Amino acid sequence: MSQSTQLFIDTLNLSLPPGFEGRSNAIARETVRQLSSLQASQTLQLSVLNIPKITLYGGEANGVIARRIAHAIHKQINTPVTLMSKRGHGHAD
Repeated sequence: MSQSTQLFIDTLNLSLPPGFEGRSNAIARETVRQLSSLQASQTLQLSVLNIPKITLYGGEANGVIARRIAHAIHKQINTPVTLMSKRGHGHAD
């Protein structure tokens, strides 16, 4: 029997560097799409999740950028809650 996990994101705020303004919506949509294929290792509710800065390069495709953002988010949500709270990367309610 397989267990399904779900990820709900109310608001996704991406801060992209200058020059990416025209690509931000496409990158955000692709990030959410890529997150949908990743599995969470725990059940939790976060009011805020901050990921470390990711270096972006202008020549990268939107999908490549989105994949890197999705993997950074995935890494944070799979960090044990007690570690996230201590590091200030997330807050579990």
